[in-house]
Formats: sequence, C-alpha cells, structure tokens
Amino acid sequence: MSGSTLLSVQVPVRDPGPEFALFLGSLAGQESVDFEWELVVVDDGSSSPVAARFDLGSCGAHRIAAIRLEGPGNRPRARNRALEVSSAPVAFFADADLRYAPGVLRAHTDAHRAGPSPDVFRGSRINAWAPDSTPWQRWFDTRGGNLAPAGPMPWRHFVTGNASARARLVLEAGCFDEGIDRYGGEDTELGYRLHLRDAVFRMDPSVKAFHLDSVSPGKHCAKMLEYGSTGLRYTLEKHRDMGGLLGSGWLAPVFSRPACLAPARLAFRLAISGPVHRMVLRWMEAVGRPSFLFTYLSVGACLRGLSGRTP
Repeated sequence: MSGSTLLSVQVPVRDPGPEFALFLGSLAGQESVDFEWELVVVDDGSSSPVAARFDLGSCGAHRIAAIRLEGPGNRPRARNRALEVSSAPVAFFADADLRYAPGVLRAHTDAHRAGPSPDVFRGSRINAWAPDSTPWQRWFDTRGGNLAPAGPMPWRHFVTGNASARARLVLEAGCFDEGIDRYGGEDTELGYRLHLRDAVFRMDPSVKAFHLDSVSPGKHCAKMLEYGSTGLRYTLEKHRDMGGLLGSGWLAPVFSRPACLAPARLAFRLAISGPVHRMVLRWMEAVGRPSFLFTYLSVGACLRGLSGRTP
C-alpha cells in the first residue's frame, strides 16, 4: 500500500448479507475526506468469495485490497491479516454490519492528527436508531460507555467496529490474539495489553455507527454464554491479574475468603442458575422492563458460560 495512505479501513467478513452493501454505501457517503484512505476486506472463509458478490469499488476508497482466507473463520486472524498488508499509520477496525454516519472517517483521522493525539480512539455503536427500536436495543446503547461524555476512555471499553488505533502500536503489542477463535473478547484482551503499554484511550460518542443486526435478548445471551465459556475463560487464564472481569470474582468457591461473602456467593450462584435465568429471559422478551434485568441477563449468561453451565 502507498505510504501516502493515512487511514486503513479494515473489515473481516464471513458470508455477509445485504447489510454489507449498506456498509459499503455508508463509506461512499463519507464527507470532508481530504486524505487518502484504503479499504482492506478480509474474506474469512465465506462459502463464496465476497469480492465476487459485492462491488467493493463502490465505497470510494483510494485503494482496495481483498484477501481471502480459508477455514472455519477466526476474526482475530482476519484482523491481523489486514494489519499485516497495510502500511497506513492508522487502522480503523470496522464491522460489516455497521452503517457509518457521514463524518466518521474524518473524525477518526482528525483525532489521530490532532496533538496530543490518543493511541486508540472510539466512537459509539447505536442499536436503537430506528423509530421502532425495542427496550432491549435502547438498553444496549447504555453499555460500554456509549453515553459517557467525550474524553478519556477506560481500556475495558475498547470494542471494534467504530474504533481506530495507531497501527504500529497494535503490531508491537502482538495484534489480536488468534487463540480467541469463538465469539467475543478479542478486543477486550487486546485493549488490556495496550493498556499495559500505557496507551491513551479516548472516546467521542458523537461519532456514530449504526448497528444493522437486530440482536434479540435470547440471541445475545447465547453469544454471551459462548463468550464466557471460551474467550473470557481464555483471557482470565492468560492474564491472572484480570481476575474479577465481568463479575467473574463471584464465581470463587462459596467458602473462600473472606468468609463473610459466603451467603452472597451462594445467592449469586442461585441467581444465575438455569431456571432463574430462563424465567427472567422470557419475562424481558415479553415485557422489556425493568431495564436492569437486561444487565443481569447479559452478565449472567457470560458467567454461566464461564462456570461451565449449559443453556
């Protein structure tokens, strides 16, 4: 890639649907782009080549690279391949099911050109963008700092999709961990390693991307169960000093120290039991309130996976 390319939009895809065309269209609609940018599409084992199904050239990028990988799919591997082929100083970690507001690419580029610039910059991911948005989608938009004011961001809020970083720093940190080959957690694990390198994280929720996948509470809980049993468990075993992430400390043996917490730990285990979790899920799918039970469903499903429990 040319050394004049400032921003590399990198997106892994696997059997994408019509949302990917909307993704490409939103890139074509970017405003005030006074810099060169590229699109790197990594086809992560799709059943038919993505480059043959979609007009990648319609996005308006100055350069386009399409890479095809074989195998069952591994998002960290796909993101790492995109980083390897790009020479742009800023990597924009995109998702194929997002539609970007017109000024997103300019906002990310300006954030990294301004001084002092952050090492990692993130915008918001909006789920409740449609008039008929659900209570679940509105709750989802309160997660991960989406409603926090613009400014410094905790490393644990680093999530790909509407995030960019200094590519050299990510490469030096070892890129995304390809051992996390199931749903979720590769961005959190990388965020922690960047944090250990004293990376500066900043967020601006006014820089918006709109999620095109209407994930239901049940589908989300299934994903979080998978994350708990795979990516979260892997991360906690890899980084022993991350104990307690996502409430995992409550899964300590009931009578471990301090002993005064034994009743609370026992109550917690009962709360995430299968019958209770399924009952609350049915209630929230039908009623959608109180909203704090969505937090219980999401975290509870993750911790059920971490503890080895089945759906």
